[in-house]
Amino acid sequence: MIDSMQDYEFIVVNDISNPNCNGHYTVPPNVTKVIEVPLYGTLRYEEFSKDSKSLLTRISKTSDSVIRNGFIPLYTDFLAAALSDRCDTKIFADLVIKLHQFLISHDAKKCLEHHMCWDVFMEHLNSEQLYRHLTVKEATLAFQLIQRNITMLSIQVPKVDIIHCSSAWLPSMIAIYAKQESNCPFIITEHGVAYRELLLYYNRYLFDESSKIFWKIFSHNIVRSVYDVADRITTVCNFNKFWEEKLGADPSKIKVVYNGVDTSKFRPVEVARKDSRPTVVTVARIDPFKDIVCLAQAIKYAKEEIPDIQCLIYGGAIDLEYATRCVKAVKDLGLEDNVKFMGGTKEPEKAYSAGDIVAISSIMEGFPFTVIEAMACGKAVVASDVGGVREALDGCGLLVRSRRPRELAKGIVRLLQDREMREKFEKAALEKVISEFTLKKCIEEIKKEYEGLTGRGNDIAEGIRVIAR
Repeated sequence: MIDSMQDYEFIVVNDISNPNCNGHYTVPPNVTKVIEVPLYGTLRYEEFSKDSKSLLTRISKTSDSVIRNGFIPLYTDFLAAALSDRCDTKIFADLVIKLHQFLISHDAKKCLEHHMCWDVFMEHLNSEQLYRHLTVKEATLAFQLIQRNITMLSIQVPKVDIIHCSSAWLPSMIAIYAKQESNCPFIITEHGVAYRELLLYYNRYLFDESSKIFWKIFSHNIVRSVYDVADRITTVCNFNKFWEEKLGADPSKIKVVYNGVDTSKFRPVEVARKDSRPTVVTVARIDPFKDIVCLAQAIKYAKEEIPDIQCLIYGGAIDLEYATRCVKAVKDLGLEDNVKFMGGTKEPEKAYSAGDIVAISSIMEGFPFTVIEAMACGKAVVASDVGGVREALDGCGLLVRSRRPRELAKGIVRLLQDREMREKFEKAALEKVISEFTLKKCIEEIKKEYEGLTGRGNDIAEGIRVIAR
């Protein structure tokens, strides 16, 4: 998106895992600054940033009495608001701003490592019936995550004309104070509804009921507060819009702007194939929410009707446990010759074109690029009917229920065996992408929002500075 908006100047806030990670990405010429924020590995942003001139002054100013009398009262009020089942979002936003104002002139590390922070946190948990049964492990994890994200409030960002965030979650608290400091509009584009994704994560990884309640309430309060401060929410599908309204977002702020693909890159191309076997392709991370195990099970069922079927899975893995589970599933199902893990690819357009059809087995999506990219490459798609997939694929592909390997298998077999249907979907998919889901159309819609929010038309758009996170 940034590269396609050369008449705008961008400052990018980029969350990275730790200060030692090697992020390799190309910065477009209209990006004047990249502020890399390590989420873990350091408590002082200045230890990682080159701009650390005032660090010693801030450390010397942060005495024990300043922490007790200045920081701890703000911290206490922040916890009370963030963990309340009746959170006033305006009060919460005001506390974010006040914490930022304190932390830009004091040392966040000394403040957050003060023993009173833990005491206040545990006192709050013990005073609430909902939270008092958290285990020490769960309480420590929650405390550490909150501390880490409060640290981000110590970051000073330049003044701009508009703020654009890619999600409504903890890092977007930066936008709350940045909006006040720049006196400018704030726009969110949610590709997936953060709260919904977090619920799935909590249900998968948390087993203690008190911990689940803690994180649901905390997450809901953060999300609602960010929604309230935002001037516009450009959601990528109507499915997301429904969730955002359900979570308390003002419907008048929400506008659907579908993701778009670069049709000069994603288009039908001929790719040399090693064999003529009926081939299914998927381009997806090896991730539990992509449900690759379900896809493997579907191939097992499809193999009963198409013995020489093969499935090529293009995508990297960040969850070693789940990746190992996927490899084991393929082996246990006796599919070593039918399912092949191809690794990540920098040429997904060629990956799509390497197959006869594309299959997507996700259990959760927003408005997935993989669907519209496959459509743009002229491929018939069978996919789980989750998130905004139906909005993209309706009328030009097959939809099945998620976590139903037999249904997915039937869809795969149907598309591979029915050439007339496959060609009909390929043609319809191409037409729909060109009509509704091009990058050009998406950029035009975003530009309209920028111009409307800033009151500056396209003829005077040049020079508008945007913070993108």
